[in-house]
Amino acid sequence: MRGKLIFSAVLCGLLLTACADRQAAAPAPAQEPDAASTREPDSARVLLDVSGVDDIFAGLDLSNADLTAYGEETGTYAAGAAIRAEEYLAALRGYTWEACRVPDGWDGDEGYRCELTAPGVTLTAFQSSVNSVRPFRVLTDDVGGWYTLTFMLDEQADWMVYNTFMNWYNEARAAALYGGEGTPLTAEELDWFQDYTAPGYDETWGGVGEAAAISCFFTSHYSDPRDLDAEEFLAYCPDQGTLGPEDEAEFQLVQARTDWRVGEDAHLAALDEMPVPCHRLPRTYIDEILTQYAGITVEDMHTDWREEALYIPETDCFYTFTSDFGPGSFVPVYGEKNGGLVTLWDGGGGADVLTLQSADGGYRILSHQAAANG
Repeated sequence: MRGKLIFSAVLCGLLLTACADRQAAAPAPAQEPDAASTREPDSARVLLDVSGVDDIFAGLDLSNADLTAYGEETGTYAAGAAIRAEEYLAALRGYTWEACRVPDGWDGDEGYRCELTAPGVTLTAFQSSVNSVRPFRVLTDDVGGWYTLTFMLDEQADWMVYNTFMNWYNEARAAALYGGEGTPLTAEELDWFQDYTAPGYDETWGGVGEAAAISCFFTSHYSDPRDLDAEEFLAYCPDQGTLGPEDEAEFQLVQARTDWRVGEDAHLAALDEMPVPCHRLPRTYIDEILTQYAGITVEDMHTDWREEALYIPETDCFYTFTSDFGPGSFVPVYGEKNGGLVTLWDGGGGADVLTLQSADGGYRILSHQAAANG
């Protein structure tokens, strides 16, 4: 699954109705578990068993809950402001927990962590691991303990708790910073737009495996797509073929423009001497991408892409040289709609805003700019 909350790596489950009366849902103190498996976080609290952790999640009320991240940036935002807050809570409810032991004297108050506080309860997810265990701390007024996720192959691993909290925090932060006069997207709509902007995923290892055509639109900033940067747009565009031995004549046309030389004598490189592959991008193919996502073609650009980028008239193709992998990306974490206009914000360190207009049953990109509060 691409672009959505990948609950096999980060999230899972659907919303369960929160209990209206937290006092009724609060777990009763449990008997102390085996001391070898857990450590009491506070001598004034009774150790909480795993079923008690599930009870806390089941009764958690987000109406007065805050999320705080500690790291390079420390901030606090309303947990319930995140569009998918209930999905994140459902993910926590769906995890399988086990008690764990942390070294004496370690309380996790240093380093990267994310903390959710609600009346009577504090939940802390830690980025770092201790003795190969990434602990999760649960404290209420009366009970508490240290826990981790039970490892389940292809289903859950201990790092998922911290990721869940940080994704939740980033969405809450974006809602607080960028929320305006538009109508916030629903969780389902945000999922859809996250899918819409997603790059290609390699299902084998669960990461970005290839660029998607829409990724090209996130490589530069512009208030009008006709101002897209040609070289940045084309650099990691999915190619229509890499030149091979049979394309030496075509490559020599490219060399007439590039004059790429190698060796001690600095001779003009043959294709098999090139240190990086040469990718072919037909102009008609680029026009298709521009038309699909922005309703424009190369001819509509405010600058001459044939001059800005490596273009060969004889083949009517653009060419690029890349061996690494750095496509543009945009992962929306908050969005609003106003009529047919949709505005999305991503959650990166230098946040961007993407504006779309509904058209012909889909959407067209109007702009991609740096967010004012990013």
